[in-house]
Amino acid sequence: MKKVLVTGATGFLGRRVVLQLVEQGFAVRALVRQTSNIQGLHLPGVEFVYGDVTNLGSLQLAFTDIDYVIHAAAGTSGTEEQMRRVTIEGTRNILDLCRRSAACKLVYISSCSVYGIAGQPDSALLDESAPLEAQPQLRGAYSLTKLEAEKLVTAAMEQGDVIATILRPGTIYGPGGENYTPMVGFSLKNKLFVVIDRKGFVLPLVYVDNLVDAIILAMTADSSSGQVYHVVDTDQVDKKTYMNTFIRKLHPGAVCLYFPYKLFAAIVAVQEKVFGVLRREPVISMYRLESSQNPVVYDVAKIKSELGWEPGVGFGEAVEETLKFCLAQSTQRSQRKP
Repeated sequence: MKKVLVTGATGFLGRRVVLQLVEQGFAVRALVRQTSNIQGLHLPGVEFVYGDVTNLGSLQLAFTDIDYVIHAAAGTSGTEEQMRRVTIEGTRNILDLCRRSAACKLVYISSCSVYGIAGQPDSALLDESAPLEAQPQLRGAYSLTKLEAEKLVTAAMEQGDVIATILRPGTIYGPGGENYTPMVGFSLKNKLFVVIDRKGFVLPLVYVDNLVDAIILAMTADSSSGQVYHVVDTDQVDKKTYMNTFIRKLHPGAVCLYFPYKLFAAIVAVQEKVFGVLRREPVISMYRLESSQNPVVYDVAKIKSELGWEPGVGFGEAVEETLKFCLAQSTQRSQRKP
């Protein structure tokens, strides 16, 4: 039986990866921290190793006798320094141990946020060779650290040190995830949703289980080694469809306000100038705004033709499953109240 090490195993994505691997007959070694919530993962075929990607010593036990590594752990919050430690140094440690375990294959979960989006023409179709972000320091800590970590994996692949595949998913959504993405706009405690409305903008969504399918395909296909793939669902979902079909049902009492992109951009531009005069960092820069709102499209022809991936769950079914999960969670919380 093939054994798979999963980092970030108790996270939104990692948890679904573990469950699907078990269902497909793999032995799973889940890297978890002492404080991690492992509820629901106590399954036959799942072994827990307590450690941290930032601690090379604690990782060594996890790498004993494994065939594959799915590296889903990443820093998504905290200071830039904290995110650097988890995402960049954590990936460096994973690569170091992959080099020592020459037979194991790595699947690295990157992000479509590594691309340089600002300045791309509207509706540009980007394949995996599109230019990467040249100014990651202007994009924020998440994009910066994901890009730097991916570069480490790319260098290791090119040097022949590590057998690896890089996946660049779009915005991941589904049961247990953050379902109101900053790409849509921003919210105030799920009571008020402000939507940045730009014509022609199609959300680069990927339902979590569709991404898990892609991860396992990439892991098991020898032909994927050394390759980079986009993973984005093919449903064309704009912001109004997303709000009306999903968010309004998830938060039925919330107020939704639509701001035309040009108006919002004008406000951001003024704010940026005022903060510049005050010698302070703006709340949001024009560069970050354009990077998140430029209506580009990510081409998934490569993963479909080379690995045979197809998104098995459409947007409608994905919304139904997520709403069902959220309703069950809400019911459980209300039952726990005295």
